Parts: sequence; C-alpha cells; structure tokens
Amino acid sequence: MSTTGAPPRPGPRPQGPQDAGYGYDVERLDPRGPGRMGAAGPQRRRRRRPWARWALFGLSFLALAGGAVLLYVFVILPLGFGTSLVAFTAALLPVAIVLGAVWWVDRYTPQPRVSLIYAFIWGAVGSVALTFVIGTPFTAWISPSEPDQVTAQFLGAAIQAPVVEETMKSAGLIGLLIWGRRYIAGPIDGVVYAALIAGGFAFTENILYFGNSFHQAQAAGEVAGFWQTFFLRGVLSPFAHASFTALCGLGLGIAAERRSLMLYFGLGVGGLSLGMILHALWNGSSFFLPVDPANPLGGFLRYYLTVQVPIFLILVAIVLFLRWRERRILRRQLAEYGRAGWFAPAEVDMLVKLGARRKAEKWASRHGAVARMGMRDLIRATVELGMERHSVLHGKPSERTRRRERELLERITTDRRLIGALTAPVVRR
Repeated sequence: MSTTGAPPRPGPRPQGPQDAGYGYDVERLDPRGPGRMGAAGPQRRRRRRPWARWALFGLSFLALAGGAVLLYVFVILPLGFGTSLVAFTAALLPVAIVLGAVWWVDRYTPQPRVSLIYAFIWGAVGSVALTFVIGTPFTAWISPSEPDQVTAQFLGAAIQAPVVEETMKSAGLIGLLIWGRRYIAGPIDGVVYAALIAGGFAFTENILYFGNSFHQAQAAGEVAGFWQTFFLRGVLSPFAHASFTALCGLGLGIAAERRSLMLYFGLGVGGLSLGMILHALWNGSSFFLPVDPANPLGGFLRYYLTVQVPIFLILVAIVLFLRWRERRILRRQLAEYGRAGWFAPAEVDMLVKLGARRKAEKWASRHGAVARMGMRDLIRATVELGMERHSVLHGKPSERTRRRERELLERITTDRRLIGALTAPVVRR
C-alpha cells in the first residue's frame, strides 16, 4: 500500500450481478449528447397545478356519465331489457377484437390509463350523443324539400353518417390535444386513441343495430336476419370505424411529432377527409352493388374481398411500420443518452426489447411490489424520454422541453436509486 502522495480518488462503484447497470451516480461525459437541448441554468419555475388537469378530466367524465344515462333512457331502454342484453352480449365480440389490437399496438409505448379510458368513453357516449343531436338537423339541411325514401336513405348513409360521425369522433382527439401534447406525441399515439374512440363508438352503434335486428327477428319469427347483421358488423367489419378514424389520428400524430401548427390543420383535416371518404365508400356500396335474390350476400362479399380487405391490409401495414419505426427511434435516442453516460449498453437493450422489459419487471417483482412499480415507472419514463427527445429534435427546443427532459431524467435517477435500495443486499458478502 502506498503511503505517499494524495489519496486515490474513489472510482465508480463495482457492479455485482445483483445490481448490474444500476449505479446510483453516473458521470456524464459526452458534451454533444442530450445537452444539445440546452443547459439547465437558472430558471424561474412556473407554478404547476396538476389539480386543474384532474378537475378537467373529472368534469369531462361527469358530462360523459350524464350522456350515458340519457342514451340508456331514451335509446337503449326502449328496446327492452332482454333485447338490450342480447345486443350488449353480441357487441362484446367486435369490441374485444378492437381492444386487443389496440393493446398490442400500445404496449410498446404505453399511454396513461386514464386517457385511454376517456378515449373509449368519449367514443361510446360523447360522440354517439352528439351524432344523435347533430345528425338529424344535418340530414334535413342536405336533403331536398321532399326526398323519396331511397334518396333519404342514401344521404343519411353516404353523406350524413361519414361527415357527422367522423367529426364527432375526431373531436375527442382534439380534446386530448388541448389537454396536453403528452397524450398524442406521435403517429402511434394518434392511431391508438383514434382506434379506442372508434371502438367505443362502434360498440354503442352495434348495440343499437343488434337490438333492432333482434327485435325484428322476434317479430318475424326467424333469426336469420339477426345472424346476418351480426356476421356483417361483428365478424367481417370490427375494424371499420377504427380504420376510418385512425387516419385523422395518424395525421394529428405526425403533426404533434413535428410540432407544427400548419401540419396540425393540414394533416388533421386531410386525415379526417380521407376517413370520411372511406366511410362513405363503405356505407354507400350497398346502394350500388348488384343483389342476387338467390345469394344476397354474394355481391357484397366480392366487393368486400376486392376493395375493403386491401384497404384494411394497407392500414395494417402502416401501423406495423410505425411500430418498427418507434423501436428504431427509441434505440437511437437511448443510445445517445448512453453515450452521454445515462445508460449502460445492457440497459438500452433491456429498455428497447419488450421481452427484456418483462424479464426486468419479473426480476424486480421478486424483491417486492414497490421494486416492481419502480422498474415499471423507470421503463415508462425512459420510453417517454426517448420519444420526447426525438420530437424535440424536429422542432425548436424551448424552456418547457428542457424542463421536461430534466424532470424525466430526475425521475429515472430516482427510480434507479429506489430499485438499487430494494434489491441490493443489506450486508455484502
């Protein structure tokens, strides 16, 4: 042991197998790393009022609850309890398919649960209620003075429904943008919220269609008409509404990622218009397809396979590409933070791969529920940090974005310390 000279400076704490990658303090070495967003410096912190956001959410949920009561009393209850129960049960299948797909798309960069619940309730209650209120006056406005029955049905299905329904569903996306850009920060976020809103709308609409169809089947003494309606709406087209509204969500998400007000208007209106066109194409096809009395579904199925299925597959390919793009973005941005000393290479791999995230949460759960919650919060904060940084690099950094970056980094550091304190042994061997 040397007895002369200055005492050696303490180096980084050696990492054992129990705490690999979770050092408490990491030296930041790369000046060209995340610091490009701006130095911390002295700043005046704006007084934050989280209660205001929660109050808005609370009032919105109360308003939606009131709308749900009115829909039940004036629309669903007249169908009768038995018919409503059958329709509700039948509507669970298509909405379960949509919710499963949304969960698969959203699990890589998960959104806050309260906003996801709000989106579904807005679609199931708010957009449906507004459609009932606005739809009839809109149809009267676009109809001639004395339309015949076929003209009235065509205007209602191919004009009124696409315009009013898609506008009311997209209003929920606008509400999320007004409450905060953190909810819709990229294309996948817009698609997820749009699909949830559309899934909620289709759920309520299916209850009404299935209920009316079952009621007519009871009156006629045969159930073939009910099963045909269920097959067309519940089996062949569970993603119809989700596909239409997702185009508006995709446009708003791209604009949110680029932080451009002009893109918000241009891509939002463009996506909404394209969704209306696809909706009109879907609803209006029944007025132009030839009907064979011996096989009434034959013409529709041919149209469905040649037109609607390719459109749906294109939209699925877009969503898969966006998922793949999100993973590349996250790896690139976290690697930048890694070069600056915030993450070890093994941590970047863990945070990018879904399987590795699950293993990390399982490992943390062996040390208690608090450790698992800390690991889950660490993963979510890191994902949000990477996607937020990608968005900032496309726009102009501001004091708010710099403050948000520091808040996320502090949150990640706090989670690291919590995990380390709960998983490291009290007495070292």
